[in-house]
Amino acid sequence: MIIEWDPARPRKKATDLIRETLVDGGIIAYPTDTFYGMGCDLFNIKAIRRLYLMKRLDSKRALSIICRDFKDISTYAVMSDFAFSVLKGCLPGPYTFVLKAKKIMPKLLMTDKKEVGIRIPNHTVPVAVAGLIERPIINTSAKISGEEVLTDPRYIEKGFKGNMGLIIDGGIIIGEPSTVIRLTDDKVEILREGKGPFKHLLKQ
Repeated sequence: MIIEWDPARPRKKATDLIRETLVDGGIIAYPTDTFYGMGCDLFNIKAIRRLYLMKRLDSKRALSIICRDFKDISTYAVMSDFAFSVLKGCLPGPYTFVLKAKKIMPKLLMTDKKEVGIRIPNHTVPVAVAGLIERPIINTSAKISGEEVLTDPRYIEKGFKGNMGLIIDGGIIIGEPSTVIRLTDDKVEILREGKGPFKHLLKQ
């Protein structure tokens, strides 16, 4: 099901549907400032496992989360003064920051080093969706592992053959992946070059 939803002028029916889908363990797709993302409730392990199956992902592949704000980040990850200064200058934006995870994070989402990827996209929809359930949502690109990212809501619906709870229509998005930066040990380590500029961060 493809729906339209504008957080600035949210229609109650659509808003309730998004919230209920997530609370009931459904998986949704949504526009971001990079690609279409797909995800579910951070604490619904069954939904997370289904997401891995839908994408044909290796179970050891960690997924990132979308937070609403810096308070959210500090709840789920360790944010040193150094990390905070970097994040403050980059978020919201097309970055995924890798930080040490706190114990509240489901182990399924952590790397072997007990780290977690954090995003606050520069797009109102995913941040507002997290706000609907008052906790982060899972974030991973809308594609099957090894295939191209799906850029059109209709292709997402077709590609996942009815397994998607709903898709929030953001038009066609021909984007770039986020820049992935590890900030553990109070240093900047670029893990993936993407949409977010990073050269200025290497001077810190």
